[in-house]
Amino acid sequence: MNETILIDEVSRYFNKPNEENLERLIKASTPLIVHFASRLSGGRYDQDMIQTGYEGVLKALKSYSADRGASFITYAGHFIMGEIRHYIRRESRYYRPRFISEMQDKAQHYIQDYYESNGEIPSDENLSKVLNIHKQGVEEVLRAGLVSMDEIDLDKINSLHYESFKLPIEDRILLYESVRGLSLIKQKLIVCLFFKNYTQQQTADYLGINQRKVSRLLKSSIDDLKALILE
Repeated sequence: MNETILIDEVSRYFNKPNEENLERLIKASTPLIVHFASRLSGGRYDQDMIQTGYEGVLKALKSYSADRGASFITYAGHFIMGEIRHYIRRESRYYRPRFISEMQDKAQHYIQDYYESNGEIPSDENLSKVLNIHKQGVEEVLRAGLVSMDEIDLDKINSLHYESFKLPIEDRILLYESVRGLSLIKQKLIVCLFFKNYTQQQTADYLGINQRKVSRLLKSSIDDLKALILE
C-alpha cells in the first residue's frame, strides 16, 4: 500500500477541490480501502465492499480539517472501517452460530479500536490473543457470514488456553457440528430448548406438536448427540 501517492492526491485535492482531483484522490484511496476490507472480512471482500469504502472516503472529505491533528489517511480510516463494518453486518447472508458471531464482533471492534490508538491494523498474533484462538483461526472467524459455515475450516479454530468455567472453543464447535448431524426437527428442538430457553410447551407450540412428543424427541435427541460426539 503506497501511502505517498494518496498523500499527494489529498494535498492536490485540498489545494484545488474540483471533480478531476476528487476522482484522482478516490482512485488513489483504493489500496487503503482494500487493506481494510481484506482485514475486516478475512480476505472475503468484493467490489461492493470496496465501493462502500469509497463512501467512507467521501464522508471523511466532508468533515476533515488539518487542524484536527491527524493525517487525512488516519482520519479517513475511521470512516472506511465504519462503512465496511456496517456493510458486513448488512450483507452477511449465511448463518453463523452465536459463538462465532460474538468472536467476529469482538475482532472487528478490536481492529477499529487498535487502529484509532496505533494508526495501524493489528496483526493476526494480536487478534489471536484477544480472541483466545490460534492465529490460523482468525481469518476463518472473520469470514463467517460472508461465506457459508461449510466453507469455514473449523479445525483451524482452537483455543490458545483454557479458561475457567468456560467451554473451550473446540468443544463448542464439536457441539455445533454434532447438532447439525441431527434431523431438522431435532435441530429446531435443541435450539428452542437450549439456545432460546423455551419451555417444553413453548417448543411444542413453535414446532406444531404436543408437549409429550417434545419430551420424547428431547430424549432421542440427547441420545443421538451422545452417539455423534463419541463417533
